[in-house]
Parts: sequence; structure tokens; C-alpha cells
Amino acid sequence: MPETRGFPLHTWERLQRQVLKEHGTQALRHSPPQGVEALRRAIADHVNLERGGHATAERVLVLTSSQQAMTLCAHVLLDPGERIFIEDPVYHGARKAFDAAGLRCVPVPLDGHGMQVALLGADPAPARAVFVTPSHQFPTGTTLALERRLALIEWARQRQAWIIEDDYDSEFHYAGRPTACVQGLDAHERTIYIGTFTKSLFPGLRIGYMVLPPQLVAPMTVARTLLDGHSAPIPQLTLARFMEDGHFGAHVRAMRSVYAKRRDVLADLIHRHLGDVLTPTVPAGGMQMPCTLNCDIPERTLIDHARRTGLELLGLSGLHASAGGQPGFLMGFAAYTPAEMESAVKVLAEVFQALAPPRGAGTARR
Repeated sequence: MPETRGFPLHTWERLQRQVLKEHGTQALRHSPPQGVEALRRAIADHVNLERGGHATAERVLVLTSSQQAMTLCAHVLLDPGERIFIEDPVYHGARKAFDAAGLRCVPVPLDGHGMQVALLGADPAPARAVFVTPSHQFPTGTTLALERRLALIEWARQRQAWIIEDDYDSEFHYAGRPTACVQGLDAHERTIYIGTFTKSLFPGLRIGYMVLPPQLVAPMTVARTLLDGHSAPIPQLTLARFMEDGHFGAHVRAMRSVYAKRRDVLADLIHRHLGDVLTPTVPAGGMQMPCTLNCDIPERTLIDHARRTGLELLGLSGLHASAGGQPGFLMGFAAYTPAEMESAVKVLAEVFQALAPPRGAGTARR
């Protein structure tokens, strides 16, 4: 979740009034299924400038969410029973979309440089697509190395497969400039780029998008009309102005600074209050911190007890497609002030203390 309390709501309200004044009742009608042209132009400019992409307004499809984008990819690009490579561990929303479409998900392990792309070419069975979160892998936070991005593009070219690139929170990178997106490196146009404003602005906006290869624009747009027809025009028109006038870039820059400080605060709090039971992995970007258990408390027990105190934690074990994933959970830091995080960490420390097993017990369990 992003921090919404610092969002420039008065600016948004002013721009929305301008939209209604200019467009009148036209803004109350259906929008084009592909999305309002002004927003598609603004999105293309953003992806090209900030992510090194190759986007045009004609290649952008405006959607309700990145989850809708994954659902469309699962149904348009592949048939039930076909194989798709996924990261292991993997974003649970993607896994649900692919499972619901009847696809065979093939897990590919990670290391400190992201997905082990060499394993794709070593697999003798064909796969029609691969799903990756290269900027900040979900949930580990690792970044896919440049040479692996290029190897992934070459694999897709040779196999005539599709790369589904979910760039869900790439705006928030805290150490230098982020690596160019896979879509921008792909001269063969085998990459579907997915983005969302849920993380960069606010979840209630309900606007995501895809940047598509030219040959996929028409079939994806038709398939989208079968799901929900179109996205609401007033938020699209308002967001377009928000981006064109520079407010989006200014807000992202401000939040990037805030989130980087909050990330460091959370890491320090974990070391001070939970260092004997948790090992945090401080991410180079993103909005959550993976923490692995180094105590004998089962992951599920800990999450259930934390929920009773008002703390919601996402377990890591359930995100692994194969056995052997280290137990732990994700802790979000973007939406909380340092004081709020300190209070939550202290509550979590009390949960650990209440569940502490007798001395001499073994390692962490699921």
C-alpha cells in the first residue's frame, strides 16, 4: 500500500473540475475500450522517459488493474494446458490468474540476481510465455540483472514465446537509476509491459495499463471489452492532466524520498526489537521488506496470532511453488510513519515473546 495521506488531493480536485467543465456530459459516457487517448499518450511518455521503454499511445491499453492485465495475458496469449514459466517464489495474484486460466505453471528458481534465466533454455519441454517482475521481484525484492534480461529476450525470440513483464512499483528505486525495462530492451517485440497507478498514486484510482506489441493491440482490446467494457473516463481524463502538468512526477519524487527513509527506519526497528528472531532483507526499491524467520515458531501460527492483534502479514512460504522456501513474511513500510511502524514492531515483538518455544528447540517451521 502507498501512503495516501500525503497525496495532493486539492490539485486532483481542481483538475477534475477542469475536466468536467471542459468535457461536460461527454465525460459521463463510455470511454473508448482502449482508453482515453490523452491518458494513453501520457502513459507512453512516462514509460519511455522513466523506464526506457518503447511505447506509443497506439500501443497502450488502459485497464482497471494489473490483475486484469494478467488475466488478459493468460487467456489471449495461451490456451488451457499450455506451459508458462513463473518465478519461484512468485506474486500470488499472477499465480491465481494463470491457474484460473488452466495454464501449467512451471516454477523457475531465483538467486541474488533474479530469475535463473539459463534454466529456461535448458528445459526440453516448450513454454509459450514467462512471467517476471524484473525491477523488484515479488516477494524477494531482487533485481533481474541486465545480462539475464538480454538472455530472456533472446530466449523469447528463439522460441517465439511471450515475456509478461510486471513493473508494478518500479517508480520507487532508492539506489541509483533503475535498469531499463525488458520491454525497452526487446527489439523483437515479444514483451508485454504491465504497469499500475495503484502503488504510485492510490489504490482507489483503479487504473492499470499494458504496453503491447502492435499485433496484440486489437485482440487484447477486444478481449478487454468482454471483461468490463472500458475504464471510467473521468478518472482517466483527470489522471492525464495530472501527468501532463508534472504533478505525477513531483509526487513520485516526493514519495520516493519518504519511502526510502521509512525503509531504513523499519530495518533499524527490526534489528533492535526482533533481531534475534527475524532476518530482514533490505530492498533496493519497492514498498515492502521480506523478513525470514530464524526461530522455531511456525509461520502460520505467527501470522494468525499477529492478525488477532491487528497486524496483517503476508507469509512467504505460500508464495513458493516448490518445497523448501524459507518461512517468513513481508512487512510493508510505505504507508506508515516511523511512529506507526515502531508501535507495530513492538506489538509484533510481544507476539513473538508470547509464542516463544522452550529453549533448545529446532529451526523455523511453516
